[in-house]
Amino acid sequence: MLQDRLNALKADRDRAKAALERAKEQAGSYIEIDPALIERFGRTMRENFSTGSVPFRKAYLQSLIDVIEVDDHQIRIKGSKDLLEKAVLASQSGQAWCSQMSTKWRASQNKTANMYVIEVSI
Repeated sequence: MLQDRLNALKADRDRAKAALERAKEQAGSYIEIDPALIERFGRTMRENFSTGSVPFRKAYLQSLIDVIEVDDHQIRIKGSKDLLEKAVLASQSGQAWCSQMSTKWRASQNKTANMYVIEVSI
């Protein structure tokens, strides 16, 4: 009886995932972000981190960064691409999202395709 219930729940989960993917495909139009906008976003972030209060800085970083990995040669900063995109687009409209570091951006090698990774060599 439990096995039947488990199978039914797994089938429901699979249907929900498929429906979510279809909805994302239909709603997800490609947004191109202008390099000048990214540069302005970076400047604004640097200014906010230079002059903002410590609680603001901590809250802002926590809202954009999921994990920071440090090894002997690199620092990797990972977070949600969706949140980063929203921050960049919000900066275009003058809202409080903001900085850019001199880093190397690359697609995440994780199974989670919606993650950004910033690598800084040390």
